[in-house]
Amino acid sequence: MSRKRRQNDFDVLLVGAGPVGLTLANILGLQGVRTLVIEERATLIDYPRGVGLEDEALRTFQSIGLVEGILPHTVPNQILRCFDAKRRILAEMAPPDARFGWPKRNGFVQPLVDAELLRGLDRFDHVEVWWGRPVTSCVQTETAVAVECGTAADDSGKSRRVRAGYVVSCDGGRSITRRMMGVSFDGTTSPTRWLVVDIANDPLGHPNSEAGADPSRPYASISIAHGIRRFEFRFTPMSLTSRPTIRPS
Repeated sequence: MSRKRRQNDFDVLLVGAGPVGLTLANILGLQGVRTLVIEERATLIDYPRGVGLEDEALRTFQSIGLVEGILPHTVPNQILRCFDAKRRILAEMAPPDARFGWPKRNGFVQPLVDAELLRGLDRFDHVEVWWGRPVTSCVQTETAVAVECGTAADDSGKSRRVRAGYVVSCDGGRSITRRMMGVSFDGTTSPTRWLVVDIANDPLGHPNSEAGADPSRPYASISIAHGIRRFEFRFTPMSLTSRPTIRPS
């Protein structure tokens, strides 16, 4: 073991305990890499965000030994149909088979999949997860990266400094780590606003999804497993200025 490796607290530090950070932590754990995951939230996010997995994601979960625990939280071979304003089909995506080993289109409940990824880390004594730890500083030195963590999860109310050979930013589109590194993120955020609703006991009763290509009110309807269906409706300029139909309590 090199002197530099002994001096560092961890070989790799991952910022963010979402699906990317947790998946990478499992990959590193299987390779015997000393890994720390730090997350600014106190626990996993408990509401769905992403709604679809491709076959490549399932192959990755297979490679870390977790796919069997994840599959029950998916809707495999999901068909997507696009309709115009008169409910005429414009296009259909219906993958015919799993020719590369796994279904190509899959709905999924993200919090349940994230929980399976987190449980996978229990297999490794050399992988740790610290909750309630926002990154406040990330500095490259000659031999390591020094990361300062916030105070939320420390009983003493003190921040902590950690040294790692590498730091990987897995903290999403609003990544604080990326801003600290001065790395740009190309692209723009759509100015439109959408109403997103997840409903239990799927009222449509089928496993497929659809996209409404009505210019006046685009929408999406997606089955995401366990009888949950997501509806997404784009707000119109008039709906943004209208009075609410339900009085706040």
